[in-house]
Amino acid sequence: MQGQIPFGVADYFWEEAFQRQALIADLLATFRAWGYGDVMPPAFEYASSLAAQASAGLQAEMYRFLDRDGSTLALRPEFTTPVARLVGTRLHDWPMPQRFCYAGSVFRYVQPQAGRQREFWQAGVELFGAASADADAEVLALTASALAVAGLQDYRIVLGQMRYFGGLLAALGLTPPQAEALRWAIERKSEPALADFLRETPLRTGQRQAVESLPSLSGGDINRVIDQAERHCLNTEMHRALVNLRAVVDALAGYGVLGCVALDLTEIRSLGYYTGISFEAMAPQSGFSIGGGGRYDDLVAHFGPPQPAVGVALGVERLLLARQRQAGRLASLRPTRPHALVVASRNPAALAQIQVWRESGYRLQMEVNERVLAEILPYAARIGVGQVLVWEEGRFMAYRPDAEGVFQPSQGEIFFDE
Repeated sequence: MQGQIPFGVADYFWEEAFQRQALIADLLATFRAWGYGDVMPPAFEYASSLAAQASAGLQAEMYRFLDRDGSTLALRPEFTTPVARLVGTRLHDWPMPQRFCYAGSVFRYVQPQAGRQREFWQAGVELFGAASADADAEVLALTASALAVAGLQDYRIVLGQMRYFGGLLAALGLTPPQAEALRWAIERKSEPALADFLRETPLRTGQRQAVESLPSLSGGDINRVIDQAERHCLNTEMHRALVNLRAVVDALAGYGVLGCVALDLTEIRSLGYYTGISFEAMAPQSGFSIGGGGRYDDLVAHFGPPQPAVGVALGVERLLLARQRQAGRLASLRPTRPHALVVASRNPAALAQIQVWRESGYRLQMEVNERVLAEILPYAARIGVGQVLVWEEGRFMAYRPDAEGVFQPSQGEIFFDE
């Protein structure tokens, strides 16, 4: 096994690593521009903390191990719970709201697939201390902004409301097996399973109509969906969920991002802690979710005084894969190309000029093996450098490839190709 890496993790280097780091930098810059401050929770902590309100599925995917004192620890499977733990234990007496952003590795024991290893990267935000529709809309609008910054030309945010389905379950008064059967049918959008539930479960006429309407409560015409759902409200909880959605929609229209949002009231999949809106970001060419989030007003109370909260996490690998598929090309596995390879011959004036160029944002690679020019030029051609700069007689001489790729002396001023 020496020299091998475990199944489910990956090495990233050269262009792949550069693209990941550049995307993360762009996402964090976007989050900070909206007033979110950085947070860096530990990579592992007590398993009981990370499992707080996590779904059974997420708990099964957690990597657990024993500390030397016998404590059960776990690698973080997501960022929301660790940040909620931080707010609940250390920041509960600070003014609210509090906004945090992050990027880093998370770990889940899953079957590796396109854009998802057992170690993968998330970048996201969490907003604590605001229960309003404006807070929901801010996170949704920021999600749309981040997807655009990531370079996606085509994406959709599918928005749900957990309280609508929760209110329906309360109104139906189902037994636990009946509730699980309905949830199973709705999560998988299975019409046969829903038909089986309706055939086997005694319901009053209004209740049956509310359940039968669920498959139609989705689409890009959000106001139509809300109007239709309103006709089947059975209690105050369902009505409040729709009032929240109308307010969120109004705010999203103000942000100018409503065109990329679709409503789906059967979107009830959850990590276990969502209490209000929940949503997934989708890219049509990918066939998988590239991020998701929602409101989780009960999670912070597990660690300290309760605080309402809403957030989103985006999958960095899946964002990159979606962007590459939309562009019709994959990342090349080669070193990141510097703007120039420089032969400075330890000259102070040459070294000073190199630093000026670097401070202007150009990537310059120094020749450090004391090779002669006849050896340097073929090396430059192999790594794809656009030019070689050689310090000669008090100035830099540029060598650039001709049509055949052979480096030749170039006359005139030094310039760099972007």
